[in-house]
Amino acid sequence: MAKSPIVTFAVSEKMKSELDVVAAKRHIGVSELIRDYIDKGMNIDKTASDIDFIRRQIREELDIALKPQVNRLAKLLMRIGMMTVAFCYFNSKIVHLFVPLAGRVSYEELMSECKHNAAAYLNMRDATLDAAFREFNENA
Repeated sequence: MAKSPIVTFAVSEKMKSELDVVAAKRHIGVSELIRDYIDKGMNIDKTASDIDFIRRQIREELDIALKPQVNRLAKLLMRIGMMTVAFCYFNSKIVHLFVPLAGRVSYEELMSECKHNAAAYLNMRDATLDAAFREFNENA
């Protein structure tokens, strides 16, 4: 078997004492203990670079898998927004055409009240929503 290269380095007295104690507890020589520590440190560095590589791969895969779905959802939300605006204008046109002039409120007042009610609705909890739906259905 080929002889391993020798590496020489200095440590403090305190560290040498600690190495002697740990090596004695493990029933191995200080050189073997230091080799174990160096091997573990090298493995940690390799693992860290592997983790960075794996993280990049996962990020790329998620981007490939999710980007089309996110774009699809964004387009659907844009359509929903367009239909909501169209429905809003449709309702205001209906109010304008069919509500007698004496009973009408201004468009600004109507929209302000509708926005206020919509914001209140969005802030309700599920139990409150259920109660609101029951009350609405009872009054309808």
